[in-house]
Amino acid sequence: MEEDKIERLIEKYKEGNSTLNEEQFLFDHVKNSELSLEAWSTFVKNNKREVPKNFNDTLWESFQNKKIGKRKRFIGIMSAAASVILLISLLIASPKQKELSYSEKEDLLNQALNMMSNSEPSETQQRIIYENEMIIIYTTP
Repeated sequence: MEEDKIERLIEKYKEGNSTLNEEQFLFDHVKNSELSLEAWSTFVKNNKREVPKNFNDTLWESFQNKKIGKRKRFIGIMSAAASVILLISLLIASPKQKELSYSEKEDLLNQALNMMSNSEPSETQQRIIYENEMIIIYTTP
């Protein structure tokens, strides 16, 4: 009966339908049934490794770091592209300033001077606080 069960498990294993528990049972109980399966069982037993305790956490951190790195690269590339587009649009859309001739500049200067001369300086009241030969200190309201 044990032989029959092992034969069914071997067939199931070769088809790829066995569970981990069935494979463990098969590797532990296979003896001289098939030479190739016994060699494979020995290889599996000798090369079996324990999973580190924090394996899932380590994997999760590495996934998150890669995800964050990709996001940072994407943001950097998009920022650079937006800056280039902004500079190009400023160069293309900036209105050219009108060049003024010498006479136009002179007229603008005369207008500004006339505005200044039209305004009369108001008399400010000054009250002297202290006065000597070198210094005069006064206040204005």
